[in-house]
This record gives sequence, structure tokens and C-alpha cells, in this order.
Amino acid sequence: MEHKGLTVLEILFAISILTLAVTIVAFSFSKLNSKQALDRSADLVVSILDDARSLTLSSKGGSQYGVQFEASQVILFKGVAYSSSDSSNVVTELNPMVGLRNVVLSGGGVSVVFERLTGNTNHAGSVEVFLKAVPETLRTISISATGVSNVIF
Repeated sequence: MEHKGLTVLEILFAISILTLAVTIVAFSFSKLNSKQALDRSADLVVSILDDARSLTLSSKGGSQYGVQFEASQVILFKGVAYSSSDSSNVVTELNPMVGLRNVVLSGGGVSVVFERLTGNTNHAGSVEVFLKAVPETLRTISISATGVSNVIF
């Protein structure tokens, strides 16, 4: 007697293979999303540093500009020192999956201020942008004495 159709065992086997494939694809997309968040956030921090340096070089408002680093945000500010109460501060929140740490700048502190006319800074150093879920996955942002910043992989 010939039976046409699938047995329960065959159906369970097909479902388990499908579940495994979906899990692998979902994990791959999650890793890709995390890496993109890290790369975009590092590029965003460099962009904000470049903006502050450019504003200083153009002497917008006859002032210097700088960048303040905090755990989950970067703040572009006007003047020679950061003031949290200044209404002209531009606060940029980073992706919730990433954070900032290990801010190591010449002279200490957590702010980089650029000099008028040259764009140089006395606050050269580095900042790490890292994935909160995988803290050992990071990008280091280097800030040179000339004020130029870039991402080091």
C-alpha cells in the first residue's frame, strides 16, 4: 500500500532546517547592523570635529569652536571652554548601540578646542567609539595637533 504525503518526522525535520536557516540569517543581519552603527557613529564624531575646526577657521561669529565628548553624545560648542548652559551648543546623540570611552587628550579633559587662524589644537589625542553589546569591538578616533581627525581601524 502506497501512501502519498509527508510523515510527522519529515515535517519536523523540514521545520528544524528552516529554523536554523532563519536564525543564521537573523544573526548575520544583527552583526551587520551593529558594525554599520559603529562605523557611522565614528564617522559622525569625525564629521563634528571637522565642523568645529572649519567653523573656527572661518571665524564664524569671531569665535573659536570645540567639541565636548560625553558617554553617549558629542557636543559642538562655541568659545574657548564648554559650558553646558550655553544655548548655542549643538548636541548630537550617538546611536544607542554605541558609546564613547577612553578620551585621552593632551592636557587632560574631555574637550577639543581649535585655534583661530590655524585650526590647530592643544588637545590632541584619541577617543574610542565602541559597541555596548561587544565592548572589544571599537573604532579609535585620532585627533592630531594640527586639528585633523580620522578613524583608525
